[in-house]
Amino acid sequence: MENLRLIIPLLTVFIFGGDLFGQVAVDVNLNVRHSVGNVSEFQRNKFITVHSIINVADWEGDNFTEDLRNDFFNKYNVYLGRSTGGVTWYLNDIQEDPSRKGYADPAEITLKGTIAKNYYLECDWLHDYKERSNIVIAPQFNGFWTGRGQQPTKQGWKFGGPDAVGEYIGRYVKQFYGGYGPAKINNIEIINEPAYQTLGGPSNYIKTTDEIAEYHIKVAKAIKRNIEDVKVGGYTAAFPNLDLGNFKRWENRWKRFIDLAGDDMDFWSLHLYDFPTIRNGEKILRSGSNIEATFDMIDQYTELTKGEIKPYVISEFGAQTHDHMQEQWSSYRDWLHIKALNSQLMAFLERPNTIDMAIPFIVEKAEWSYRDNTPYQWRLLRKENEPESYTGKWVYTDLIKFYDLWKNVEGTRVDTYATNLDVLVDAYVKDNKAYVILNNLNFDPVTIQLNLNNITANKVIEVKQRHLTLTDNKVNLEEEVFDQAFTNVLLGAESTMILEYTFDKPIVINDTSLETKYFADSHYKPITAGYGETFHIPDVKTKKNGEAILRLGLGRAHGKSLQPLLKINGTSVEVPDNYRGYDQADRISYFGVLEIPVPYHLLKEKNTVEVIFPDSGGHISSVCMQVFNFSKPIERSKPINTESQ
Repeated sequence: MENLRLIIPLLTVFIFGGDLFGQVAVDVNLNVRHSVGNVSEFQRNKFITVHSIINVADWEGDNFTEDLRNDFFNKYNVYLGRSTGGVTWYLNDIQEDPSRKGYADPAEITLKGTIAKNYYLECDWLHDYKERSNIVIAPQFNGFWTGRGQQPTKQGWKFGGPDAVGEYIGRYVKQFYGGYGPAKINNIEIINEPAYQTLGGPSNYIKTTDEIAEYHIKVAKAIKRNIEDVKVGGYTAAFPNLDLGNFKRWENRWKRFIDLAGDDMDFWSLHLYDFPTIRNGEKILRSGSNIEATFDMIDQYTELTKGEIKPYVISEFGAQTHDHMQEQWSSYRDWLHIKALNSQLMAFLERPNTIDMAIPFIVEKAEWSYRDNTPYQWRLLRKENEPESYTGKWVYTDLIKFYDLWKNVEGTRVDTYATNLDVLVDAYVKDNKAYVILNNLNFDPVTIQLNLNNITANKVIEVKQRHLTLTDNKVNLEEEVFDQAFTNVLLGAESTMILEYTFDKPIVINDTSLETKYFADSHYKPITAGYGETFHIPDVKTKKNGEAILRLGLGRAHGKSLQPLLKINGTSVEVPDNYRGYDQADRISYFGVLEIPVPYHLLKEKNTVEVIFPDSGGHISSVCMQVFNFSKPIERSKPINTESQ
């Protein structure tokens, strides 16, 4: 009867409600391993993380459970992610080197590091979490920036320059981490959000970007003189809106930084936030085509100028809820953050080979930010009597439901496909388990027709359906268990569902899909009406069977065409009128990627792409051919109905 409760209403939607909800077919080929750059495993230590470290006081206190660390990290299978406080706190407690003005005293760093490691050694209840530590260190702006507006430490002295900063950071990481102390640090962000702190009007952009780049180069070199086997990166951009000012932001910031400091950076560092409610309800979202365009533009330029695609550390992501910023805690505000986390995570999971870390901006209790009777909004924990009063034991906010949703996912990534770009889908297989993830970018519910393929000899004995959605303005994680598979599910607006299938036998993965992105040898071209821009994509490798998608990045004013005439190797290819996510109407302009299916047989080793727009304005920001080579043919579902943006 439990199955009937789900299936009958959904069948009713198909028969009577065709105009109410979009209908999307989703294919999951459980026997086809999907690899990107030879990576096909779900990496929890990179993607299911928290903006915290294990040895901070916020894990202690009057909590709802005696052992909060165990409840959170082990129950929800979460990894530790980022520290911005320790490196700054200790700097304010260390004296200047008596023999070198503007440098931290190395003897004090060693002494305090030894004390901290010895204390950690005594705290044996922390040692079980060492394997859960994949920490990014990020110094804060104040105290570390040595340019205009430099601030002294609380000991009253200032760094003498970037070399002194890098020496301190390198010595700090070496003395405080690794060995018998907390886990080794793998990634260091040079400084947290320097552009957000320093950049003024347009006349200052180039000058300040040069200062930021020079600072990063000198700090990076000094860090690596003092500690080996660590990666450094930047510039930890808060809001990388590359298309602003008809791409002046790109030219004067990210392009300039890559040109100057790219050789000395091991990774790029970004903060990516949706603005789901700003200026009385406007939506400015990265989730969808915008985040794709951001990655593609940086990747293509990096490959063209540096000969490689550098990895990313996404050290903060989620949502900024401007219209609700000064309010008390609410489940609805947590929802605005959660829906962004899920949509953005789906984009990161498509790049398992180039994302080194992705850290949701969720901190522990954040009492350091409590002021004017208003608590911090990105908290994992709240007082149990909030919002009525800031009293009671510490309990989880509804942000815990993000981790609850993802807690079981593991295994090998397998082939998936959706007939509509507004439904993101991913899937993983582990022994006799399969996890199918569905994410809805639409502002309305959508009906999903599920097609689980290549399991004819393997019986489904249980399906656990977990649906994270909004109900009555509250975060709702619905869970139902069924004793057989079903064909259709209703996915809520901007919601995420994870279906956990249990089979009676292990799932056999005996075919492959190898994904590779091939960028054109030129990019970033202005759009002129009727003028054909030509791009060349060399060295493309194909097999007998596969698929291809041309990824065309665009930045254009609203109202301009997003459907150019397109030819691949001389053959016209239809450009769909749909793209990931919404129309970006509340942004100043559209910036996104068009994902255009290309007949696989058209591909050659050397490819020519011709693009002609009917109107002038804006830029083609990136051009990439995304190629999937299959070991055997894969059949795809046809769209049930296609809705234009």
